[in-house]
Amino acid sequence: MDKDTVVKIAAVFWIIFGSFLCSSSWGADVFKTFKMPTAFTLPTRIVIDKADTVWFIESNLNKIGRFQPAKGVFSEHHIPTPSSAPSDITTSNTGKVWFTESNSNQIGVLDPVSLTFKEYDVPTVASEPSRIASDLKGNIWFTEFYGNKIGMFDPRKEVFREYPIPTPASRPEGIIVDKKGMVWFLESESNKLAQLNPKDGAIHEFELPNPHETPRDLAIDGSGALWFGGHIGRNLMTFNPVTKKFKSFLLPSNGAIEGLTVGIDGKIFCTLLTSSKIAVFDPVTRAFLELDAGVGKSKPKGIDADSRGDVWFVDMDKDTLIKMDAGMVTKLWIK
Repeated sequence: MDKDTVVKIAAVFWIIFGSFLCSSSWGADVFKTFKMPTAFTLPTRIVIDKADTVWFIESNLNKIGRFQPAKGVFSEHHIPTPSSAPSDITTSNTGKVWFTESNSNQIGVLDPVSLTFKEYDVPTVASEPSRIASDLKGNIWFTEFYGNKIGMFDPRKEVFREYPIPTPASRPEGIIVDKKGMVWFLESESNKLAQLNPKDGAIHEFELPNPHETPRDLAIDGSGALWFGGHIGRNLMTFNPVTKKFKSFLLPSNGAIEGLTVGIDGKIFCTLLTSSKIAVFDPVTRAFLELDAGVGKSKPKGIDADSRGDVWFVDMDKDTLIKMDAGMVTKLWIK
């Protein structure tokens, strides 16, 4: 068999294989879609608890949604304050569901057993609480987008503490707490990553390597490395807290990273708001894989991983919750 014949056979193989990967039947194996019970919910942020129950924000209906995968059942729960504009959601070490209410300037909590709410007024007026996280002690941390502060709420004492950010009008967004109790957050307007030490309240800021990234979401992997992406810039970035160094990885497409999470295998899963895709990044090989989030126009938003390794995200345009089979995604990598 001559060289030209070998090349032709290889070309035909890759055309057929590429078509197979893009086929609807293959996509159906990767994604499973659950339609929300109420129309026009506009789901945004999402979190998965220890029981693998999926909680999400229904931004248009002022509700917290719940999906129990084992039962295949949705339920919806009205936030007490009307038009509160819930903006982010997390769970604490007690299993309770916490969320920010940007319009009503509150943080709220939903008891997953009694399904009852409590709400607390943020001390700074018109602070617009944005993103939220919980530490290992159960303290609740959140960013104050217009207040230019980091807020902390102790659920045991029901008291707040606020930490002013050194850079004026920094517009803090994504927030997360590492295993050592250090609080990390993004400054979307001042283009910085910052660390807050709860022991002394000291805040250290780190300039991002690329200008005008406007990062929004923040995740942390098993090694303690921080991951985030540009919302205007087109980079996935990581920061090593030990070396204090950044690394940037240019996205293959023109998508803006809306949300991201770390899978149990260490891969980074991102929703790409402007390109209707899900991006998967392997930190070992530094390779990207991008998948269409669905057929037609799509707007994937919040994303999280469950204990089995599957990845869940919401589609704001289609009012759907989607499960992504991480095992099937692994098979898509061309090695």
